[in-house]
Formats: sequence, C-alpha cells, structure tokens
Amino acid sequence: MDNRVWDSVQVKVVDIGNGYSLQEFRFPPMLQKNRIHVWTARYERLDRHFGIFSGIISPEELHTASMFRKSTDARKYILRQGVLRSILGNYTCQDPSGVTFFKGMNGKPELDPYRNYADISFNMSHTREMILIGVTRNHRIGVDIVKMEPSYRYEDTAAYIFTPAEKSLMQRTEPALRYQVFFRIWALKEALLKATGGTLTMMKSTDVSEITHEIFSFPWCSLHYQHTQQPFFICQFNSGSGHHGVIAAESKNPV
Repeated sequence: MDNRVWDSVQVKVVDIGNGYSLQEFRFPPMLQKNRIHVWTARYERLDRHFGIFSGIISPEELHTASMFRKSTDARKYILRQGVLRSILGNYTCQDPSGVTFFKGMNGKPELDPYRNYADISFNMSHTREMILIGVTRNHRIGVDIVKMEPSYRYEDTAAYIFTPAEKSLMQRTEPALRYQVFFRIWALKEALLKATGGTLTMMKSTDVSEITHEIFSFPWCSLHYQHTQQPFFICQFNSGSGHHGVIAAESKNPV
C-alpha cells in the first residue's frame, strides 16, 4: 500500500476460534494461520487520496464508476475499490493496479485462483460513511457493516427476510430497541450469506434466533450454517457513529 494511505485506514487482528482478541496495529503484521485482519476506513478520510486510488483501479472499474447516476456515489466506488486494491496488493506483494479479481459462487469477488496467492480470502462491505474489509487465509469469510439508524423503516424488510422465530423475537423486544435487533440479525445473516456465496433464498431460510443471546451479549460466538460441516466463527464489533460490524469465518472448532 502507498505509505500516504496508511493514515486513513485502521487494521485490527482477530483470532479465529480462540476467543476474542481484537488488537489494533499501525502496520499489519504477517497474515498468520487462523487470523483475520479487519480493515476499516471512512470515506471522508480516504478522499484526500482520491488521485492515488483513481490511478490504480482497472478500466472496467472506471467504467462502472461512470455508470453511477450521482457523482458522489461514483467517487465512493472509486475510493473503496482503490483501497481494496491497495490492501490486497500488500498481501500479494504486487502493485495494486495488477490485482486481478475472479467472480466466484453467485458473483462473490475473489482473488484470481490461478495465482500463487489463492489461499487469501477477502470480503468487503460498506455503508454511506464507512468501508469494512476482512482478509484471512484458508477460511471462507464474509463481512457486513450497517449503520443502526433508529428511524429506519425495517418492518417490510424484516417481514420478507426474517424467519418466524426471528420475527417473534422482535415482537418480544421493547419497541424502542427493535431496530437494534433488526440490524444485528440482518448483519449476521448477510455476513454468513457472503461467506458461503449463498443466495437470498438461503438468507431467508437461515434462522439465528437460537444464538440471539450470544449476538447481543458477547463479541464472539459460533454456529453451524445450513448444512455446512464446519462451524462459523462470528465476531462482532462497534465502530463509532452507530456502526455495527460482523465477520463470519469458517472455523474448525466451536468457540
């Protein structure tokens, strides 16, 4: 990564399946086995490096940016693709402009499987304000970040995407706190969906109500998703300004 960009991103390290140890580093250490590097960045801080990022993204990405109706959305797309390339270039020891992507199951972006860094897995999520990127080795990973807006009208979305048990849970929750239940469940299901490359149908059929106590009381837990053999390690954290992040990584052992 260009040294000028380091001051605009944060990276923390999480141990998969060995409890919760979210350590922050100024520069990331080597990506070791059973570790996740969690990158966060705010658009407002990345914007000072727009010239760098716009110079390293691909022609296809520049074309995608040109298709946005709003110039602010196009600019944010360039910023997040640029910072993603910068971060992955750091792990693959190559120029960020040379990072090549491959569309995996259901269009999930992956690094080119024919290169010698195929063991590196990543996933990205974003809100209007922030970007979240998770990177690990030899583990399927999915991430999601949401802005927990108290005024968000979640009822129709919950009615469509939540299971009967999850809807019942929301009804038993104090009305003023229901939006938090919605966003926490939504983010967890999204992270699982992205980790497995699943479809919207799988998201609708996935029930996480049994671990609701864990996702509200602990920063980590594990669960079996659908018919997967290995449990998924779930890590949650708050990131200022009402943002809630979730990481789901395939693990060999329950937490």
